[in-house]
Amino acid sequence: MSSNIELLAPAGDLNRGKIALSFKADTIYFGAKQYSLRARASNFDFKELHEMINYAHNNHKKAYLVTNIVCHNNMLDGFESFLKEVMTTPPDGFIVSDPSILRKIQKLVPNANIHISTQQSVTNSKAALFWKRNGASRIITAREVSHDELSLMIKIVHHELEIECFTHGAICISYSGRCMLSSNMCLRDANNGGCAQSCRWVYELIKDNKSLSKTFTMSAKDMCLINEVNENKKIGVSSLKIEGRMKSEHYIATVVNAYRHVIDNVNSEEYINDINKAANREVSVGWYKGSPTPNEMLYHEVPKEVNKLFAMVIDKKLHDTTYEVISRNYFSKDMTFEVLSRNLNHIEKIKLLDIKDSNGISIKIVNTPMLRYTITIDEKLDLDVDDMIRIVQ
Repeated sequence: MSSNIELLAPAGDLNRGKIALSFKADTIYFGAKQYSLRARASNFDFKELHEMINYAHNNHKKAYLVTNIVCHNNMLDGFESFLKEVMTTPPDGFIVSDPSILRKIQKLVPNANIHISTQQSVTNSKAALFWKRNGASRIITAREVSHDELSLMIKIVHHELEIECFTHGAICISYSGRCMLSSNMCLRDANNGGCAQSCRWVYELIKDNKSLSKTFTMSAKDMCLINEVNENKKIGVSSLKIEGRMKSEHYIATVVNAYRHVIDNVNSEEYINDINKAANREVSVGWYKGSPTPNEMLYHEVPKEVNKLFAMVIDKKLHDTTYEVISRNYFSKDMTFEVLSRNLNHIEKIKLLDIKDSNGISIKIVNTPMLRYTITIDEKLDLDVDDMIRIVQ
């Protein structure tokens, strides 16, 4: 690892996992098609799961498998065969919330690293040590734990087990996902991976067919603790976790890259500002400084404008300043662009000198996504596959 604190990134699919690792996450976490709480993420079949783990290990990184579903009786019987298939390419750890799944993993994989999911809402040291006695090597604390509580918990457990905490991403208005709104309102069980995000719907208070309020949501602002990275390193947090298995490649690259630079103390101020370019919701520190106030809520949410990803590099340099890219949004030659690259310690602004379509014909405008183009830029840069080129608003 690049630091004594782990940077843990989400992998919604194989490609996003590779991007997270290429932008220097230490570890990824991902779910299979079964037993994971993100049903709407692409998730991994067994072939992809084995490929993802091998890719991580071949790059000297780690991979954790999410098995944190709230497990009903009808899901128990299939877990043993599921686990045996998983263990043909063992992950480095299992993220677990249900005790029956924990016990089954312990029985079949005696030396497994078991991480207790944030779904267990661990908020105190006694709970942490309970899970330690029951075989856990790491606790993923509830998002609702403040800095002071986190610091005290780490001090009391005295490094008997690792403490992981969320550092960036969405915050649930319930205790780390313990919500039944989605189940009751549209029969999609949040605790089995089907959350419809009912808290983010638009509501209105009505009595006797008369409106009593303006429209509102019950959604919290997203968490962003990039300014608290050094404090979390200081108190002994073992791992900083980025939420977002359903987020885009651009989001993953931008957020992982920003936290990597801040953890490594490289040009951190620029990347603290850069992280906003991937967000389309306002952010706050959540519970980190104590109970949140109305300022941490999005009662009347207005999406933010963000810098658009226009293309991803898909082939290394063809000539000194020429690259093959795949388009993601509309763009024209006269726009202003910037490069997000794991090979650069700063955000580099560029100009496009030429765009060629698949027939080698120079064009000025691209308005079709997911097609290959060749671009020539105005300076020599060491760009790599999956580097991001963004439109500057």
